[in-house]
Amino acid sequence: MRERLRDARWPVILPILVYAVLALTGTNYSSIGIDQLRETPGEHDGIMLGTPLTVRSDEWATSTPALLRVLATGATDDLNPLTADDEFLNSLPSGPVSTVVLLDRSLLQLGPWLPDHVLYSATLWLPLLLLALSTPAWFARITGSSRIGWFAFALLVLCPLVAWWSFGPLATLGPLFAGCVALLKAHEAALGGRRLVMAGWTIGSALLLARTLYGYQPWSVVLGSSVLAATVAFLLVPQEGRRRAVGVVAAAGAATLAALGAVLVENRATLAVLAETVYPGQRRADGLPSPLQDIFAAPALSVLQDNPGINGSNASEISSSFGVALVWFAVLTAAMWRPAPPAHRSAVIVLGAATALWFAWSTLALGTLASSVPLLSMVPQARAADVVGMLGVVLVCLVIPLLPDLGSRRLAVVAGVATGATTAYAASLLRLVSIPTLSLTTIYLSSAVVALAVFAVTLRPRRPHGYVVAVVGAALLVWNVNPLLVGLADLRGSTVADDLLADAPAIRADGEVWATDAYAVDSLLAATGVPSLSGRQLAGPDTEAWEAMVPDADQALWNRGGAFVWFQWVDKPGIAVSNPSADVIVVQASPCTLAERVPAVRTIVATRDLDLPCLRETDRFDWGGSSRVLYEIRVGR
Repeated sequence: MRERLRDARWPVILPILVYAVLALTGTNYSSIGIDQLRETPGEHDGIMLGTPLTVRSDEWATSTPALLRVLATGATDDLNPLTADDEFLNSLPSGPVSTVVLLDRSLLQLGPWLPDHVLYSATLWLPLLLLALSTPAWFARITGSSRIGWFAFALLVLCPLVAWWSFGPLATLGPLFAGCVALLKAHEAALGGRRLVMAGWTIGSALLLARTLYGYQPWSVVLGSSVLAATVAFLLVPQEGRRRAVGVVAAAGAATLAALGAVLVENRATLAVLAETVYPGQRRADGLPSPLQDIFAAPALSVLQDNPGINGSNASEISSSFGVALVWFAVLTAAMWRPAPPAHRSAVIVLGAATALWFAWSTLALGTLASSVPLLSMVPQARAADVVGMLGVVLVCLVIPLLPDLGSRRLAVVAGVATGATTAYAASLLRLVSIPTLSLTTIYLSSAVVALAVFAVTLRPRRPHGYVVAVVGAALLVWNVNPLLVGLADLRGSTVADDLLADAPAIRADGEVWATDAYAVDSLLAATGVPSLSGRQLAGPDTEAWEAMVPDADQALWNRGGAFVWFQWVDKPGIAVSNPSADVIVVQASPCTLAERVPAVRTIVATRDLDLPCLRETDRFDWGGSSRVLYEIRVGR
């Protein structure tokens, strides 16, 4: 028995077991437990460790309500008649190919029959599971060491960018590394003459790589192009078995392009609407360089946990990955290490070249030239700066296994000093420009930790001490950024949520649409499957619906994607539209006028008492710390 336990594949079994426990208990990292989404703020049943973040509105006001909408309705259809279909931007299937590519998201449609919290948590944690299973395997095949893969996994997951973007980068990283590992396994099967196995891994690789399209596209372009290019170089450089490697790469490439093409065809209408919007439209690089603190200051970002004042930005935008790994890699490549096999060396060279390209793209002023460079122009420089540090982590983890067991003390000192000094300088710039309250203690302590970890790993790469310092230091930056929530907070199980879930099928069947004047109630309606004019307009507008509602308004006011549609109830007839910011559409409307122009609107929710002849109060409920009034609209009065 002991031998069987010792021989078990724990690096595979343990992540799957942890994933199963998290999914089956409905444990997640969502911020839907914020007071704005509570029936009674400050009071809640169940377990919630940590504090939810209002800054992550892309999660609690957008992606999570969209997923819960699918669970409530059993369909992926958007329920807002003002907006274009948003399945692609919500990572939801919209056709047969995307149903397979997003199989876990497709299973959300079983929500009417299976527990919502289990299905939600299962899809939420899947990218992390894929990354945990694939990163060690990818490094093991290229470097011969799966342990360095776990180090890379830890630095990728624990960087501030991942924490402050609610694990968003993992939507790209998980499928990307899993797809690359599937490609490597397809090659291994081809060398062994197992054609059916090879075909299965090839198809799996294509579907996983196609899934990266559903991540945030600028990040997917940077990370996907670089890691995939390194993987292909690793396969094609060795002369032995090159013909089979070419065949496998060609087959996987063709299958991936076919899957990507099919996904784009299925979502062509959505993409066409998005491209025609005033904001964001066909967003292109602006040619402006990113400041160095946006790349190298991540080790000092523990300050974000204190909710400091940030000049002209927020915690999510300030967060970054561990770009200091680029400095570490540069020092190591300038020194001598043990000769690497050609395939390993080629992976380092190709990934290094791609990283250098993206680093230059992030940091150089390019002016109008930036918008005309193919592929690169799709990536704003600031978004490349977000993730170029992740490429640095992968690079340095490819090189560390080539270091001798007892490294050069001089090299270790140079690497430690260079990375520590870079961190101190970048953090000082961050204090000067963005976060004046960033203390000198934080700046120099974080720099010292970086220097110590880099020195220890470089000097003794086979000893655990440096890795422990690095991983613990990274964890301390983000350990309490996201909450750990069991269940779905008050979006399930509260009185008002249960009432709406019970009424929503009849509302949808009658073709009725609601509207509210509070974004917190918008999230509630979306999560319970109640159609509403207010809420998110991700892809862009349904032009006919908007023109019918506001025929005299400038189209630029409502032709926007990635936007919030907020209603404000007024006592005078008419409807006016404005934009307090690029991603907010405010509709000031009389409920009576609104119902005349959009007959499907028969119910509104208001945060104050309204005295209009067309309204009849039908109910009240508490939500987000305020009393909400439900009005029926009686057209013709």
